[in-house]
Amino acid sequence: MLTMIILAGSMYLNPTDEQPPDDLPTTQLLRTMDGLDAIADAANILVMHARNHPEGFDQGAVDHLVHQGNQAYKVVRKLYDMLPSNDFIISMDSYGPDLMAEYATNAAIVVTTSFALDLLAFYYDPFIKTGKDQRKAMFRNFQGAYQEARDECQSRTKGHEFLIKELSSAHRAMQKAMREQ
Repeated sequence: MLTMIILAGSMYLNPTDEQPPDDLPTTQLLRTMDGLDAIADAANILVMHARNHPEGFDQGAVDHLVHQGNQAYKVVRKLYDMLPSNDFIISMDSYGPDLMAEYATNAAIVVTTSFALDLLAFYYDPFIKTGKDQRKAMFRNFQGAYQEARDECQSRTKGHEFLIKELSSAHRAMQKAMREQ
């Protein structure tokens, strides 16, 4: 199970040294969506196991994990749907579409890593029993990696939110000035 979670994270968290051949504005977002699919696959296995063995699992926690997965899919899909096509982003003589793609990607990583952290928390209590369990170190390393990725992307999205707020304010001022002419 931990291996599945680790592989899912590596689909979108591992930086590549060279640009991929399909280095388009939405490539990282699509990789994040693939990572979310893999995390959801791991979550589904755990949920099925927990439903088949209800005596060992808090069913409220199972329901919460299912809800978090559904929310993650809903938000990431909405982020993907709001983006214009790669061709439009590339052909536009403006940074706006690039900013949209960057914001959507960072927001998707925040949502996906939050779901991964929920999954890891759900996994921890019933499956890692002692401090001597060798999986504990691996678990902590990847929990830390997911947390670091989420924190970094949250910081970026806060910067984006500031830019968007300022752009909206400037746009309203410009619209007002144009109406007054």
